[in-house]
Amino acid sequence: MPSGGARASIDLSSSAIAATVSRQGARVPILIDGRLVVPPGVAIGPAGQLYAGLDTTAARSLPADHRFIDDPADLLGKPAHASGAAQPDPVDLLAAVLRHVAHYAANQVGQPITELTVTVPPSWGPRRRGQVGEAAGRAGLPSPALVTAPAALAAYATTLGLTLPEGSCVLVCQADRHPATLTVLQAVGDGYRELATQQLDGTPDLDHLITRRVVHTATADDDPLRAAINQPSDVNAEGRLALLESVRTARNLLAAQDRAPILLPAPRQPAVITREDVTIAAQPLLDQVPGAVDGLLDAADVDKEHLAAVILRPAHALPALTDRLAQATGATPALVDHPHALADGALTLTTGHQPGPRAAAARLPRVRLRVSDLTGTLLIGACSLTLLLQAVLTADVTTVLTYVVGARTSLPQLGTAGALAMLTAFAVAHLAPTTWLAGTPAASTTEPTTGSLIRRGYLAAAVGGAIAAALYGLATGTAVEFDYTPYLKWTLGAALPLAACAALTAAAAPRIPADALPTWLALSRPAMTHAIIATAGIFLMRASLTLTVPVDLTGMPGLAGSLGAALVGVATALTISRSRTIRTITTPGLAIGYALVFTSDTNSALIIGYLIALTWWGLRLTAHTLRLALPDVGAALHRLVDRSGS
Repeated sequence: MPSGGARASIDLSSSAIAATVSRQGARVPILIDGRLVVPPGVAIGPAGQLYAGLDTTAARSLPADHRFIDDPADLLGKPAHASGAAQPDPVDLLAAVLRHVAHYAANQVGQPITELTVTVPPSWGPRRRGQVGEAAGRAGLPSPALVTAPAALAAYATTLGLTLPEGSCVLVCQADRHPATLTVLQAVGDGYRELATQQLDGTPDLDHLITRRVVHTATADDDPLRAAINQPSDVNAEGRLALLESVRTARNLLAAQDRAPILLPAPRQPAVITREDVTIAAQPLLDQVPGAVDGLLDAADVDKEHLAAVILRPAHALPALTDRLAQATGATPALVDHPHALADGALTLTTGHQPGPRAAAARLPRVRLRVSDLTGTLLIGACSLTLLLQAVLTADVTTVLTYVVGARTSLPQLGTAGALAMLTAFAVAHLAPTTWLAGTPAASTTEPTTGSLIRRGYLAAAVGGAIAAALYGLATGTAVEFDYTPYLKWTLGAALPLAACAALTAAAAPRIPADALPTWLALSRPAMTHAIIATAGIFLMRASLTLTVPVDLTGMPGLAGSLGAALVGVATALTISRSRTIRTITTPGLAIGYALVFTSDTNSALIIGYLIALTWWGLRLTAHTLRLALPDVGAALHRLVDRSGS
């Protein structure tokens, strides 16, 4: 996704609207008007003003000149003349809902919404799907990726630990909205394929069924409320809506308690219902389940044995539906009742299968190479050559007659020279995706991508740096006229870990998201100052110990060596961490400690400490690159560590 934006997921397929935002890999549930979910109702003012997020209770307090639409999504796909010329435009109503939700999402995460996912019922075809896209455009939102509710539920269930191997089938039941919907999905490589879907629409919705039962059990035979419920009309519409809203409230209460009151129109006394009353009222719906499941599986050409799982988004206070579905399918349903389940599941599908642009396809701005760009690279290379030449020129060569029988020099110093040669190659590779060598930039059709330049640059660094380190070892053996094997082991051995890091970077970096590239390039730049400090320290330590350069530049024997050791400690502390706090604590400690313990016997150990820090820098950069390029692998490793820890 573009830098500075977020992907929002809005669920339009449930009884209430929920929204989730993905920001930098984190999922943020959106509070809308201070609530996790909001009703989909829209009020229309006399001048055409639209007010979203209202329910029937709030609608009763609206002025008489306002019109209330319970759910604009129910009007999509219907002919404009179906309800007369006064029918409001459902696309405008849905646009108001989307705009309302997106406003809260953008304010909560502090970023604009640059990508959008919308969850829709599985029965919606091209007409209603197209109207959703049109509504998003009118709301000023990007074109949405549409995910069906069953696929979103299946995706969310897998995040809870449900395993759905590729090719397996799953039955999904969404019962929280009328009509209840059954769908058979098959897991495929890029998500889920719908094999068949069926709605249980042969009976009124559950709230109407409960309302009828309550009225018929709590009122007398001649009570006019019975006729009002059985034969609804505009005359008694307000009272009927109030009673239905009371039933919905009671069902929600029954999810946490055994009994709940229902307010009947005055002067009648309130009625009390239990979960058993809900089950009895819902019997016409429950009776449809076995036949609907059998017909659905036949339509999908699937046997019950082919079902890997059954997923149920339940209706409030109706546990009997879970049992009936288990009997019909032979499998215990996995319940998914989280209010943001569909929004989160849809987000999992779209962010997992519609990733943003990667470095392999991105082209960052580049500038012509200048001398100032080469300064750091040249200085690191000069440091490498300085250590190599000092180690060769101060070597203690033992000869018998004209034959060299031994040569002593600082092997860790030669290893540092080889590691700095590899670091020079890193610095050259870092310039590759950001600078032009000369001339006019090529046309955009022939210009290589940033990912391609990174791959070529770091692969060349891995090979070129290793070759340079190997030549250092061979050159040392040639210069002292002695066996080059120990020198080659140190120069090449110190460079090979960094060469492996460069090779892994070359393989993984093209997969880094394009919006993370600038930050990654800043972190991957080798620190010139640290290398210069380390070189100066090693040079002073060697100079104070060598027999061929016995003069101490300060006139105080040993002080130059201790100063050099302190500089190596500073360079080690600065290289091993980027944290300012850690550097502030460790730099003085290592500097003083290195200066105090410096002797001819500890000289090599201090240099090896810096080599370890330099190798750690390469490993840390590589790990960061892999986390950016392969976030799923990183998340899997985190889950594996968490499970092993528990």
